[in-house]
Amino acid sequence: STRVRSSAASDVYKRQIMTVKPNIKKNFNITWLLLYGAGLITVGILVLVNGKIVVEPAARLGGIFIVANGIHRLIRAYARHQRLPVFSGIGNIIIGLISVFFPAATLALLSFIFSLYVFLNALVKFIDFGTALKNAVPDAFYDFFSGIFFTVFGIIMLFGTLMGSQGMLVVIGLYCIIYGAGELRLFIREAAPNKAKGIIRRRIRFSLPQVITTFIPLKTLRSYTERLDSREIDIEKLQNEERYEKSADTPDIHVLIHVSADGVGSIGHCDLVLNGTVISYGNYDKSSERLFGGIGDGVLFKADFDKYINFCVYHDLQMVFDFGIKLSEKQLAKVRKGIAKLERNITCWKPPYQLATENSPIADIADFDDYCSSLWNGTHARFFKFKSGRFKTYFVMSTNCVFLADYILSKAGTDIVKTAGIITPGDYYDYMQSEYALPGGIVITRDIYSKYNVSPTET
Repeated sequence: STRVRSSAASDVYKRQIMTVKPNIKKNFNITWLLLYGAGLITVGILVLVNGKIVVEPAARLGGIFIVANGIHRLIRAYARHQRLPVFSGIGNIIIGLISVFFPAATLALLSFIFSLYVFLNALVKFIDFGTALKNAVPDAFYDFFSGIFFTVFGIIMLFGTLMGSQGMLVVIGLYCIIYGAGELRLFIREAAPNKAKGIIRRRIRFSLPQVITTFIPLKTLRSYTERLDSREIDIEKLQNEERYEKSADTPDIHVLIHVSADGVGSIGHCDLVLNGTVISYGNYDKSSERLFGGIGDGVLFKADFDKYINFCVYHDLQMVFDFGIKLSEKQLAKVRKGIAKLERNITCWKPPYQLATENSPIADIADFDDYCSSLWNGTHARFFKFKSGRFKTYFVMSTNCVFLADYILSKAGTDIVKTAGIITPGDYYDYMQSEYALPGGIVITRDIYSKYNVSPTET
């Protein structure tokens, strides 16, 4: 079975609670929520009243930071004799200088990019509408009306960009106010007596912009890898460095966020783990792929946790972040009920290599280039397809791995991420990390699995 050098993967539920200055850390997090939320609301109001007073200085200051980051990348590239950071550093410097000297142009460009993003959301919802009709999903017309909304909003933003940047200032101002209000609600939740915390629960979480959250796991991976490869720190110290004092209870369900250094894996992937079994969803049937692999038959699989972690680390070259969630008995029962509902709508499906081995004992995995065959060969996972419903068709921008995880966990009534458009593993990572940092958050453990602490499976 999988061996872990610094802490056994099979002992994922056992935790070491850090006791150094716990009250200081707790009070800092709660105070930060208050200051951050109030500050965002103040900035939002100022932007709505007179946006240029806030936005232009912010653009110049942001440009200075971007230039500084570019210079840092050039120095690091020179010291390590690497080419890629050179181009990245030069690009950062150019973008930063434009932002410093032409803040109005920067805002106009951001407004135009935001308009394109809104149109992309509209396209996603219209594709969702088409697949929902095909799969006889009851609330299919919700996607259609969402697509209309995004289209109209995109046109308004685009015309606002052509006539000036006022529309973008309104969006920024409202965003800051709504996001700040969400942080204040978190402050109230954490500062309230224990009996009141169950009442003050958000059903909708207004997250950071997706241009930020999408790449948070990748940025974290690169930061950790740089420190670990340079031997600045080892994996055990790294985990202890970011560990918060939490409940010593055993997590009831785990969320896994995967990320690799390049390719599609840099966007990440999301799974759930219940009782040592991984539950995952994706576009694993290569024969059904369309739109460059963005659409296909939705496939759910179940795999042993240890075998799967080993496969992810050594076959997919990933780092896996494991967030353990504590639920009440009532919440856990609802989660199990949600999983049972999914299982009533699935039928067994076998990857090509599995079928080949059943027909011929001399079948060779080298003859199969599809991912699910490699996954079955490495984990002996069980695969299933959906008979009907929204999950019957996978779509990378909406009905994806995160959507399934959110569907299951939302049955518990927890304040998990809800978005009207695109949702990525980065959204979930951002949410899980923030819940882990909160003293009263539902995430009570956080582990990392990688080549630094997981040894290859012995055969």
